[in-house]
Amino acid sequence: MDLFHNNPLFQGVRQMLGAFAKQSIRPIAIKHDQEESMPWDLMKTAATLGLSQTAVVDGRKKLTGVDEDPDPKKPKSQARLAVAGSEELAYGCAGICLAIGGSGLAASPVSRMGTEEQKQEFRRLLTGTDDKGHIRVAAMALSEPATGSDISGLKTTARPDGDYWVIRGSKQWITNGQSASVYVVWAQTEASAGRAGVRGFVIARDTPGLIPGKKETKLGIRASETAQVHFEDVRVHKDMMLGIGGEAAGGLADTKKMLDSTRPVVGAQAVGIARAAYEFLLERVQGGSLHGTPMASHQHIMFELAEMQMEITASRMLAHRAAWLADHHLDNVAEASMAKAHGARTAQWVTTRAMVLLGEEALEPGHPVEKWYRDAKIYDIFEGTGQIQRRIIAKHMTGQNPT
Repeated sequence: MDLFHNNPLFQGVRQMLGAFAKQSIRPIAIKHDQEESMPWDLMKTAATLGLSQTAVVDGRKKLTGVDEDPDPKKPKSQARLAVAGSEELAYGCAGICLAIGGSGLAASPVSRMGTEEQKQEFRRLLTGTDDKGHIRVAAMALSEPATGSDISGLKTTARPDGDYWVIRGSKQWITNGQSASVYVVWAQTEASAGRAGVRGFVIARDTPGLIPGKKETKLGIRASETAQVHFEDVRVHKDMMLGIGGEAAGGLADTKKMLDSTRPVVGAQAVGIARAAYEFLLERVQGGSLHGTPMASHQHIMFELAEMQMEITASRMLAHRAAWLADHHLDNVAEASMAKAHGARTAQWVTTRAMVLLGEEALEPGHPVEKWYRDAKIYDIFEGTGQIQRRIIAKHMTGQNPT
């Protein structure tokens, strides 16, 4: 299995985005964390590197200059590129990484299930700038106040009315929820159909009845906006329902398949956080002394760093393997969950140990390790909690859901 160590295409992307993270993201990361503000100017700069808000729909060419093979049966590279790039960006700042790539959450189902007309409409709604002069962003509205990891229990409804669907409900913890110019909204179209009745809709921000709600104040990833969104009898033309054409049905099953592609990316972001904390410690150890002797000669310190390196490498390999399987159109359900769960655990463990080793220094607001420690926690929660991932892995092992 090629994990792209010798692949010049992937190495080039990693080097480019790694340099961008160090030179452009790191210098502003603490500022946007403390202000809880989106890095709008940097997001415009990122678009010039190929990290546009429609990149997932457009394919890899804008990032690499190379077209993907159009044959749907041939191996792709998009999942592996996303994993490689996400680690580098999150190494700079997880919140800014999510701000740059947040629209990809909404673009993924459009790319997978959308008609060509829906893709064009999605691109149109993200063209130019909004009324504040900001780059336009998209939001995927899936989670609800009483429905997080269990996406089959959605309460938002869509009822037919002639050529339209009328959507009513509320969404919570939505990335870009307050600022988005276009939303991909998931709703139950037929309660008796259960999971099969859940469908996605592409909805423009200025549609009557769509009301962005309160922006959340968060523990970490503060440079990424999270907010509520309310839908009060929002009328959406039937042509904007995902899955009305092509092979994808557009229901909950396809949503879960979409998560199998995005979860390795989330795991890679967690690796980026862990790597940042590990490298900070390693640099300190290499240049410091303890009790008059070099820190690197103290076994208890170096064993901690060795454990960190092992876990980071294992998490990275899991994310790469899950992405490789996705790119080769192979089942990666268990591997995607492993990548996400292991990466989240590694990020939390490494940043926690880094806090302990640094002592009181790391408790100061504005200290990079303190920030990485706060950023790490969400990775065990969003895109399915750690418990949900373990349940998926267990079911893959035995064919039964553990209760």
